[in-house]
Amino acid sequence: MSDLPNKSVFSSFLYAGQTVSEERYKRFERLTEIFTWAALILGVIIVQLPFAENLNENPIYILIGVTAASSIIWYHLLPKKLSGRKRSFLYGLITTIFTAYLVHITGGSQSYLIFLYFLISLRVGMTLPLAYTLVSVFLIAALIIAEAFFTAGLLNTNLSLALLHTVGLSLVVFLGRFYAGEALLNKEKEEKTILEKEKTLGKLKDEFVFVISKELKQPTIAIKGYIDKIFSEYISGLNRESKELLELTGANANRLSSLLDDLLDVSKIEKEGLKVEVRDVVLAPIVSEVLSNQFFDAKTKRISISEQGDLDVAVNADQDRLKEVLTNLVSNAIKYTPEGGKVVLTVKNEGEFAKVSVADNGFGISDEDQKHLFEKFYRVENERTKSVKGSGLGLFITKNLIEKMGGEITVQSKLGQGTAFSFKLPRYRW
Repeated sequence: MSDLPNKSVFSSFLYAGQTVSEERYKRFERLTEIFTWAALILGVIIVQLPFAENLNENPIYILIGVTAASSIIWYHLLPKKLSGRKRSFLYGLITTIFTAYLVHITGGSQSYLIFLYFLISLRVGMTLPLAYTLVSVFLIAALIIAEAFFTAGLLNTNLSLALLHTVGLSLVVFLGRFYAGEALLNKEKEEKTILEKEKTLGKLKDEFVFVISKELKQPTIAIKGYIDKIFSEYISGLNRESKELLELTGANANRLSSLLDDLLDVSKIEKEGLKVEVRDVVLAPIVSEVLSNQFFDAKTKRISISEQGDLDVAVNADQDRLKEVLTNLVSNAIKYTPEGGKVVLTVKNEGEFAKVSVADNGFGISDEDQKHLFEKFYRVENERTKSVKGSGLGLFITKNLIEKMGGEITVQSKLGQGTAFSFKLPRYRW
């Protein structure tokens, strides 16, 4: 086609069969098996019809029986490792031999079953590379021409028919490969165009989110500053309702600020601009600070939070980012644990790594949800969690931060029994 850059007719001809996947070949084989059994059943029926009374039935029944037995062996008994292009090519050769026998016993060069050669060559030409196609076509052409010498009648007439069949066969193969190649090239071009558009849209979206988040950050900081100023200087002149409104406004301002921070982090991650400054960090003071900051939220729900293990271990990490990771994990544990539950933060020394776990006895997470936990904007939605507020960005950011610091994160959970998030970071060796 004219809109394909630098692709000629012969390019399409050569390209056919080059990018067919193993899965496609398996689908071809399943379809071929269905058609084979359908053809065998149809063959048995045709032999019984009135117009077939002059046929030599015994060779046909022998062929049908051999084909049925071969199909069972081919589709169900051969080793599974024999698959893909080689198996498809071998199947074409075997089918060609059977067809040659069938053509021979039904009239040779004048047989009405010559068209079966065309079907075989068309399948090979559209689905296999050029080398396989040429071998198959040359074999079929040789069988057609050879049959002219064994068919009753004038040799010149039989050879003329054989040559016509061969020319027709070549045209069928060429057109089949051409259209198959055109389809593959067009599909490849469309996929490439779609991918480029998606990349462009993704970059525009990331840039938009980054700019908007950055622009909103300053007003949010200002709002928080004004609220803090009112509380520090004018609190005595406010009535109870005004204080509650200001507290609610302050809480929402903090939530908006946290969301903007998350969006900015996500934009930096996707633009590969999120930087961490790794150095030797002792876990004990960081763990203590994080748990202290979450103490009020835990107390409100009567949830006990505790720490245990080798807290004095040091790791190679970005201190501020490590606080962010722990804060997110502990905060989530408190959010998704019912009143009266418990959250335990454990640190273990594991050779070259330090393992930090945040475990709770909360709602738990299903196996299906666990597969998507670290995806952007993914949130577990069920009757127990629908009242929990969140953006679905925390775990996505947490995973990327831990990986940036040279670690990895995992999750273990059972519905109704609780969840444990664990991550490992390279340990600093004294």
